[in-house]
Amino acid sequence: MEFNFEKKESAHGLLSLKVSEADYKTEFDAQLKAQAKRANFKGFRPGKVPTSLVKKMYGKDLKQDIFNKTVSNAVDNYVKENDLHLLFAPMYVGEFLTPEQLDASKEVEVSFDLIIEPEFDYTLDKRTSVQGYQLEISDNDVENTINKLKESYPNAVDVEAAAKGDFIKANFKAVEGEEEPKESVVVLDEKVKEATVALFEGKKVGDVVAINVEDIFVDAKDIRVIFPMEEDAAADFKGAYEATITKITRNEEPALDQEFFDKVLGEGKADSEESFKAELKVVIADANSTAADSLLSNEVQKALMKKIDVEISEELLTKVYKQTSEKEVTDEEVAEKLADFTEAVKWRAIAGRISRDGEIKVGHEDIEAEAEKQIIAQFRQFGMGEIPADQLKGYVQNYLSYENGQKYNEIASQVNDQKLLDYVKDKVKVDEKVVDLGEFEEILKEATNK
Repeated sequence: MEFNFEKKESAHGLLSLKVSEADYKTEFDAQLKAQAKRANFKGFRPGKVPTSLVKKMYGKDLKQDIFNKTVSNAVDNYVKENDLHLLFAPMYVGEFLTPEQLDASKEVEVSFDLIIEPEFDYTLDKRTSVQGYQLEISDNDVENTINKLKESYPNAVDVEAAAKGDFIKANFKAVEGEEEPKESVVVLDEKVKEATVALFEGKKVGDVVAINVEDIFVDAKDIRVIFPMEEDAAADFKGAYEATITKITRNEEPALDQEFFDKVLGEGKADSEESFKAELKVVIADANSTAADSLLSNEVQKALMKKIDVEISEELLTKVYKQTSEKEVTDEEVAEKLADFTEAVKWRAIAGRISRDGEIKVGHEDIEAEAEKQIIAQFRQFGMGEIPADQLKGYVQNYLSYENGQKYNEIASQVNDQKLLDYVKDKVKVDEKVVDLGEFEEILKEATNK
């Protein structure tokens, strides 16, 4: 196999490969024999199908598959051996070879556009200043959070007579017809018409409420809460029903007791109001640290982008944007998105270079630790306590294998971003502003709306 690399500009090179049949014939013959042993053709015993027959039936497609893998591996090895730092996966140039074209040729030439990290100079020192935020959780922040948590973790108690806001479990039976009763729950909240709320107020378990289903909800389509159906059908669903009440539940504000502490923090994390508030203060700070790091990361990115000159031609960026888009894009769409795309590509080059120079590496242990952290946070969000170690390990493995490992790569990227931020903020000057939770939430809102 022959390679020819031609540098087109600072961030673009053309890699051409001359591939002869001999470069992949050994693998092709081996795969052909293996397929012949597995083949099941009428008139032949298993494992006795002639290789020539398998080649006649499947040879062209198999040859193309082996050819593609051979070329892909060759390009990857060339990139590694020549220490080329790519910003995108190699992009095939021209029309793909058909199985017929490949079968008819002893030697073919294929080419790939390589988008390479361009050379640039940079320095990381205290002359670069960025804005950071140090979150100081006040007692008032803790009290406000507790009030919100009380709404999230109410005490559900059975009550004798219904009132607005209660949860009504009832059997709904059509007045006419042989339809089986349907047990469901209706919450007497703002989604239910005032007149309907009035029908239920004061009623007790065993009472029967006569009602037209189209009159229950403000938005008629919400009838799907009681009777599962398509949205289009729900809008026209009507009928007289009798609702026999079987249970009435009311949410009451919980006391600051052990049950509440365990629901919020996990079992045994706090055993008094004082320790609960102290632990909650830590939890609030931890929960917002990711957002604070995200804000700082954006500030770092903006500062370095402004300071570091990364040269990539608009022509090349336009070409790359079109080739990497999932669907065909118009020139108008390219013009609209190109500026953001350019910023993203240039930051990818800067981040990649700094990561290498700083010897920033992400190991499997780092990825597992971050996945574990995210899972624990999710469990805590839903009021679930400690997770047994063996169970947690299983959750981590399932989490990282989600969507054929896509989640693994996503978390690896998050860990790398965090390590990069930690590395850079030690080098530059971070002007930290102390803010309380309310101020921080306003800063976040403003940043999100930009």
